[in-house]
Amino acid sequence: MRGLGGSALLASSALVALAAVPTVAQSRSIDIPAQSVESAVTQLGQQAGVQIIAARRFTHGKITNAVRGNLTVQQALFQMLDGSGLSVRQTGPQTFAIVAMQTAAAQEPDRPTRTALMLAQATPMATATDSPPPLVDAGTASTPGGGAGIPDIIVTATRQAQNVQKVSTAVTVIDGASIKTQALTNVGQIFSNLPSIQATAQPGGFSIDVRGLGGDLPAGSTQGSVALVADGVYNINSQSTAVGFFDVNRIEVLAGPQSTRYGPNADGGVVNLITNDPILGKFSGTATFTAGNYNLFRGEAAVNIPLGDTLAIRLAGAAVSRSSHFDPAEGNNKAQSFRGKILWKPDDKFSLKLTYQLDHVGGTGNGSNVFPVFTNKVPVYSGGSINDLSNPWGQSPSNPVNENHANIYSHTIIGNASYTFSDALALDALLSYSKLTGGEKATIYLPPWSTSAANGPVFTDADLHEFNPFHQLTGELRLHNGPGSRVQWNLGYYHWDYLEAYSADNAAFLSQPPQTTTTATNAVYGEITYPVTDRFRLIAGARESFDHRTFEFNNAGTITRPFDINFHHFDYRGGFEYDVAPHSMIYFTASSAYRPGGLSALNPVTGNPNSFKSEVNHAYEVGTKNRFFNNTVQLNADLFYYDMSNYQNLDKYTGFVPPEGGAICNNGDPRAGCQTPTFGLGAHSLGVEAQLRANVTPDDVVTLTGTYAHAIFNHKQGTCATVAAPTGGCYDGYNSETPNDPGAPFFYLISGSVQPHSPKFSANFSYFHTFRFQSGAKFVVGGDGFYTTGYWVNPVLDATGYGYQPKYWLGNVSMTFTPASEKFSVSGWVRNVSSYAVKQSVLPAQSIGDPRTFGGTVSFHW
Repeated sequence: MRGLGGSALLASSALVALAAVPTVAQSRSIDIPAQSVESAVTQLGQQAGVQIIAARRFTHGKITNAVRGNLTVQQALFQMLDGSGLSVRQTGPQTFAIVAMQTAAAQEPDRPTRTALMLAQATPMATATDSPPPLVDAGTASTPGGGAGIPDIIVTATRQAQNVQKVSTAVTVIDGASIKTQALTNVGQIFSNLPSIQATAQPGGFSIDVRGLGGDLPAGSTQGSVALVADGVYNINSQSTAVGFFDVNRIEVLAGPQSTRYGPNADGGVVNLITNDPILGKFSGTATFTAGNYNLFRGEAAVNIPLGDTLAIRLAGAAVSRSSHFDPAEGNNKAQSFRGKILWKPDDKFSLKLTYQLDHVGGTGNGSNVFPVFTNKVPVYSGGSINDLSNPWGQSPSNPVNENHANIYSHTIIGNASYTFSDALALDALLSYSKLTGGEKATIYLPPWSTSAANGPVFTDADLHEFNPFHQLTGELRLHNGPGSRVQWNLGYYHWDYLEAYSADNAAFLSQPPQTTTTATNAVYGEITYPVTDRFRLIAGARESFDHRTFEFNNAGTITRPFDINFHHFDYRGGFEYDVAPHSMIYFTASSAYRPGGLSALNPVTGNPNSFKSEVNHAYEVGTKNRFFNNTVQLNADLFYYDMSNYQNLDKYTGFVPPEGGAICNNGDPRAGCQTPTFGLGAHSLGVEAQLRANVTPDDVVTLTGTYAHAIFNHKQGTCATVAAPTGGCYDGYNSETPNDPGAPFFYLISGSVQPHSPKFSANFSYFHTFRFQSGAKFVVGGDGFYTTGYWVNPVLDATGYGYQPKYWLGNVSMTFTPASEKFSVSGWVRNVSSYAVKQSVLPAQSIGDPRTFGGTVSFHW
């Protein structure tokens, strides 16, 4: 694979395929009109379920022949490329690569040079039905032990179909089959063993942190530094992160600002969730069933139904039921989801896709309870390591269990339309509407630092109406290059707005009439990557964002008039890419992004609400992506520096004197001036990431990923948020959680302290081996280990270590058997082998990760 494994496979790719079929020799109905090579092989890959990789330097400007009839893949490619000067090599059971005729002839001089299809069976590469490892790091294959060479992964990280090895940013790719096979239900499980990525349980679901940026602000209170974009739609609430991921194609995690590429102006990064689309001309389906400890039952199914040559629908659904990880019982998870997609593609230029998704969150699960502020998810006090306790998931019988019963529904409708004018110009349009309804019934005893139930519950069966109502609208228009353009560019307009009202009945001091929040964002953004030479490309991008927020506050039972505030910001991206060799690229980027500020509690002294500023991140990254040794070793690395202003954070301390004067604030104090303020901090981060994958043999795959980071709050800060703090520096305050001194004030110097979710060093090592049988069946077994140094979960640097997570190891193992027919697979897995309890958040009640879980999964394919 010397020549092909280098320049052809590592050049800018035209496409990748979908799921594999039993054999490429099987005839099928194929109807592909004459068009560009890139578009034609894309359609063939979709119709036949194979992977076809084409280097644009070979295919640019070439037109295929029309192909119609009942043909095999080989016959279709022969007719399609006849007379084009191109040839095809079969690189695996379901994979092909297109090269120039002279390239193929040079690789195999004993074969005749002619315009016929040239097929040469190479060492088998990974197919889409190989069992995947639990997680896939940036640029690695989606399957372990598949063959001698590392298959390319095509991502849309830059809003272009592009080989991940040619994307000038750090990208982590997680294969959808891993999520399904191991019944990963939420992002806390999916990201539990990835360096530099964390998911923390928060009200409404999970917040995602990438390289320390993300924040522990409750979902809906402000936009996150890291945006979760599901099928092109960002939602300020995070219900989908708790329901479960199903029929997923892949997840792409992009680190750092993405303001000139995506609609959401995410200064910490983007998590791009991509689910499977309908496939024209192919009936297929999958069904997966999982059973595990803690009474885990999860089912997932999808069916693809072609309706003629131009129309197809895909129906998918999932349900999960799991008992509590905590003792006494608290945290049971019950959720169901359904998604329907319809694709209409009358010709090669136009496509229309409509999506409807319904999610239901029930139970009282970690991440399901939307209002867990007074919910004790772990023992009342856990300083240092909660693993010092005999049972980290147990609670004292004297501490009764708070109960939040969720019943929340989410409806999402998405419309996507695309039209390709030429190889140089295409238009995409997206419109979505989301609505959330429901809430919770809550029985709350005492604040989390209390240890006695002698006084009974504070309130019983209170109605918490988190979405009364909630509406979100997203619109995006994007002009960009077509598939045959040498210049990659995007020019987009983005609109996003939402309205959310919250109220509570029968909730003692928390009872309040509706408080309404609205936000509207309008932005124009664009980016271009221009090839100065065949090896050197320049990157330039810009964005202008306009944000408008309104709030109606409750002040001692009186609804104030609406207040509003406006923000706007200019962001940029610039840099270059240089191909040192066909297998190696270096890049540099400088970029910025921001998340807007907002309004917090009403200040009765001024008659206006307190406000907080916008968070801004100026980021610099230099990196390299490489393949070595006949495409069997991959090494990617990058060095990054973030310079942040107004890092948004919640003040956890309630013992300050409010602006209107009087006594100090107590926990649950109804006075407006005692509401928890949000404030900004100056911060900076310097770090390095590296990912290594080696196909040691065709059946042995080793990966090693590591991150080192030095992330601190600046020594010189602005105005301190805590009123009664000592002088001589910027301090923050925190109310002690110790049983002996509950609620006692504690001050700490935040200047120069470490940012939360920023361990100094973290790494993951994985190994998978494939056993192959003469029958064609295979058995994949392996696992991974994750290590991290200690870190603060939140900037609450209390002396007792309540907010500190000590260093730890996590281990996972899995095995999968797939018969030669590939009609089904059987898997077994164990996650968190040592049953180590990981602190996820302290806001203010702690939440922790899952204990040891194990189970089995069976998947069927047709």
